[in-house]
Amino acid sequence: MKLNHINLTSIDVPADVSMFETYFGLRTLVMRGRTLAVIHDDDDGMLLVLNDFAKKRGSFAYPEDSDVHHIGFIQDSREKVDALNARLKADGWDVPEPRDYHGAWTFYFKAKGGYFIEVATRTQLRRAEPAAV
Repeated sequence: MKLNHINLTSIDVPADVSMFETYFGLRTLVMRGRTLAVIHDDDDGMLLVLNDFAKKRGSFAYPEDSDVHHIGFIQDSREKVDALNARLKADGWDVPEPRDYHGAWTFYFKAKGGYFIEVATRTQLRRAEPAAV
């Protein structure tokens, strides 16, 4: 089974589209006003849907000081993580210095839409052991 798409609520769809195109190489397939965008990754064909459906959202808000809800982008090396971090900083983004975390060189930052983005090197994940009965 292959993951087809992720849908994120964004309070600033145009700003997030610009960020994903500028820093992560995604391309816009559909843009409906300021409230809906479908963008994709050319390499794997994964779709990312951004929406600001205020009526459906109601009082929903992402946690203000949490990186629990996030999406991640893998880089091939520490140098690439560092370079993207420096590029974001140079463009005025509030990004912390990368650090070694759970076996990856990584940093998190908050998108204009209210959710967090992680940029990291690959980590070695191990398959979970079957639960003892």
